[in-house]
Amino acid sequence: MKIFRPKPRYKINYNAVSKHLGVNLRGNETFDELLKIEQQVKEYKERKQRIAEENANIQRVDAQVKKYWK
Repeated sequence: MKIFRPKPRYKINYNAVSKHLGVNLRGNETFDELLKIEQQVKEYKERKQRIAEENANIQRVDAQVKKYWK
């Protein structure tokens, strides 16, 4: 008995998904892989934003400290 895999009922527009995520795609990713990529991109952007905020706070504190130690 031969097992048939069901055909997906949807087509993924890889160009639109690639633009939305901001990364290049191979074009044969599954939906689950796309969800993982989206999560990774989200975590990367959040990490990048958090680092930028921390650096801004460090610069602000350094500026305040330098004002009193001159």
